[in-house]
Amino acid sequence: MSEPDREWRRVDGASPPEIAELQSILPFDPPVEYLELLRYSNGGEGELSLEPLWFQLFDIAFAIQLWRDENYRREYPDLFFFGSNGGLESITFDMSNFKPWPIVMVDCIAGLDSAGRISSSIEEFIQRIGFRTDQEG
Repeated sequence: MSEPDREWRRVDGASPPEIAELQSILPFDPPVEYLELLRYSNGGEGELSLEPLWFQLFDIAFAIQLWRDENYRREYPDLFFFGSNGGLESITFDMSNFKPWPIVMVDCIAGLDSAGRISSSIEEFIQRIGFRTDQEG
């Protein structure tokens, strides 16, 4: 993420106690790459060279809040929300599949039927953060 060609509005990274809190409330092990991203920047935003073209990383506190929200758990039982496009679309892990979990975008107003895969893994997704699409120059 600190490569000179990337454009990312970084914030302070998550502390070890914040990472530990996230891990303690989740009934699954989050991908190592996701935890490393949080250690680098616990929140932040920037270009994304795939749909939805902009990515806002949720900080740990907000990701935990969404995970604990009964409505989200009921409506989206196999999704873990970790970001958005700054608008209506949320970025999630689709845990209905085996690891590496694909990354899906979902419009929470439209519901689960709007979910669509945008990346095959968090590793592939992170490689696209901070870069413009080819169409934008």
